[in-house]
Amino acid sequence: METMVYRRTNEATEAMRRLNAAKKHLQDGNLFSSIVALRDVLEILPNLHNVQEKDQKRLTDAINDFLRVLAVSQEFNDLYGKVYFRDDDFSTSYDFLCQLIRIKEEEVAEVLVNETVTGMLQLSTLGEEDQKTARLMVSLVERGEVSALRDLVAANESVGSLVLAFYNETGIGHRISGNVDKAILEYKKALSIAPGDEHLYYNLARAYLALGQKKNAEASIAQAMQINPDFREGVKLTRHIERQPL
Repeated sequence: METMVYRRTNEATEAMRRLNAAKKHLQDGNLFSSIVALRDVLEILPNLHNVQEKDQKRLTDAINDFLRVLAVSQEFNDLYGKVYFRDDDFSTSYDFLCQLIRIKEEEVAEVLVNETVTGMLQLSTLGEEDQKTARLMVSLVERGEVSALRDLVAANESVGSLVLAFYNETGIGHRISGNVDKAILEYKKALSIAPGDEHLYYNLARAYLALGQKKNAEASIAQAMQINPDFREGVKLTRHIERQPL
């Protein structure tokens, strides 16, 4: 029995280690890795039968806390929308995360083989290695792996510029066609590549304004002006937003 308790305690320790890894991934801006690590924790949980009560409570409380943090994180909401996780309903949370991961992988695969996407990314003009890099960047963007993405962009700036242009132009296309919600999502993806680009915040502010979301428009254009106080188009848009009714 002592051996069994020791083994189960080790499993509880392993679950906590993976939960801490999930937290670290989220803090570092690698959302998809965080979700995968959290799924692994929930997969372990049903097999913990002989763990001391205090250890079980410490683990379940920590999981509930992290699920709440994940649900309100901006990165999660941008990619997956509003979600509510019920405390201690780990089976439902596990099933949901598995579904979310599967759907996201399918979406990423669809983007990577889409001929329109390939054309907009100008992959045919790139060498084989740069094509692989561009596809990897797109994959990281779609998964919300911001930290890994920015490291890759920093090491491959020319390819990063192509991927950035793809998301920005996709957002502009959606806004022009009236699909403003999708435009906002694409602009945010572009910002995951280049968070210091005032023009992206300008485009985002215009999209929010088109939806009548004045506060979000104000916040976005304020970000643009903070990056570049001499941004003339930003000044004009700021004044235009100020004149809009609440």
